[in-house]
Amino acid sequence: MRFDITIPIILYLLATLLVGIYFRRYLKKGKGNFHEKFFIGGRNLGPLVLAFTMVASTASAGTFIGATGVGYEQGFSWPLIIASQTAMGVYVLGVLGKKFAIVSRRIGAVTMTDFLKARYESKPVVLISALGILVFISAYMVAQFAGGARILEAATGFPYHWGLLIFGGIVVLLTVFGGFRGVAVTDAIQGVAMLFGGIIIWVIIMIQTDGFTAIVSQLSVDHPELVTIPGGSGATPPLLFSYMLLFGIAMLGLPHVAVRGMAFKDSKSMHKGMVYAVIIMGLFSVGFASIGPMLRILVPDVTQPDLAMLLYLVEAVPGWLAGLIMAAPLAAIISTVNSMLLVVSSTIVKDIYMNYVNPKASERTITKLSYFSTLIIGIVVVLISITPPDFIQFIVVFSIGGLEATLFAVIVFGLYWKRANQWGALTSMLVGFTAYLIIVIAFDEMLFGMHAVATSLFLSVVSMIAVSYLTKRPNKEVINKIWGAEPTQQVQKSVAK
Repeated sequence: MRFDITIPIILYLLATLLVGIYFRRYLKKGKGNFHEKFFIGGRNLGPLVLAFTMVASTASAGTFIGATGVGYEQGFSWPLIIASQTAMGVYVLGVLGKKFAIVSRRIGAVTMTDFLKARYESKPVVLISALGILVFISAYMVAQFAGGARILEAATGFPYHWGLLIFGGIVVLLTVFGGFRGVAVTDAIQGVAMLFGGIIIWVIIMIQTDGFTAIVSQLSVDHPELVTIPGGSGATPPLLFSYMLLFGIAMLGLPHVAVRGMAFKDSKSMHKGMVYAVIIMGLFSVGFASIGPMLRILVPDVTQPDLAMLLYLVEAVPGWLAGLIMAAPLAAIISTVNSMLLVVSSTIVKDIYMNYVNPKASERTITKLSYFSTLIIGIVVVLISITPPDFIQFIVVFSIGGLEATLFAVIVFGLYWKRANQWGALTSMLVGFTAYLIIVIAFDEMLFGMHAVATSLFLSVVSMIAVSYLTKRPNKEVINKIWGAEPTQQVQKSVAK
């Protein structure tokens, strides 16, 4: 075991857990009900924490490990593909923004499904959205836990399964103890770690080579397919377009990202958070993916591309520094998994149990069930992760696309189109969910030269519009709830300072 690498990683993970334990105190104090504080941090996030929690909830193992692994295999076409992710903060806060925050405060929504329940007044809509969240986010979390275990395996020599148990246990306990606010604050800390880790890796590579131009020139001789378009990824225009949807505007359909639109303190925080998120996400998404092709020169013939960066760090830098840098991908994974654990837990507790099983549940019952469900979900996902995926990034892409195909239309049209009704929403979700799975299974994720998300998203949107026009308008109570009288003075002050 490399103790010089292991000790900094362990210290970092312990510090992260202590932050979660500290913020457990927040859940027991202050104003507001438990589930609002546990699931969206009391709607009180400032701009920097908002930006980092939004970025870190998506900049995960797929960004730090998976994106470099795919870049290692497919070249610089992959950074081009995921560059659209840079504007994620603009998509989420710019499109959802104030309206989503005001509506969610007005109706008391603390989850995405809360909003869908109030907007469409349909039990099937709630249950299908819950099903989509459970299926695709669980798959997403499997990739994250596997990524964390691989880091520990490469860095410390721990067998994969032991690393999985250690890493999984820390993440689950952090989420159970801290809730959303603990997650959001640790996201900010971990985001800084990820940022500095990426910068240090770039500096090390530039020092150990003759610079970016030289290493790209070497690539053009040894691996010309890595520096051309479409390159190893086959990045044709239709494929690029579909990936721009996947990593771009369609991210509004990701519940663990969209819920951040409910959590900011005021308009000033939202606007600043939007700018910060664009800068940080640009450094993360393009920066890490661009490292991958360069590693083909620095660590050639790696059989498992997802391990390329980790193997390079172990060989290229002192152990203590490698340990500190490897804390960055662990930070990315922790940030994503704890956000997703809260989304899945809130789906069970708030969207299903409180809505349809026991609407009059006591605060004590909700508290216990929130802790218990988060713990059980985490344990189940860790057990599923015992058999790891080959490419983490592709599992991430599968999960993101499924969520977007299921939820994008009902969220966006529900917020901005008065004619959207429960039948349009129900059809849209069923069509998007089913079409996505069929294309993934029967056509190996590609149809018409595009990723499955493009076709399934198109069918979902068309279904929403067509069925909503062919069926009865939403009742006036729903319209007034979302677009009617001005929000109360308290809501206005809390959002639009």
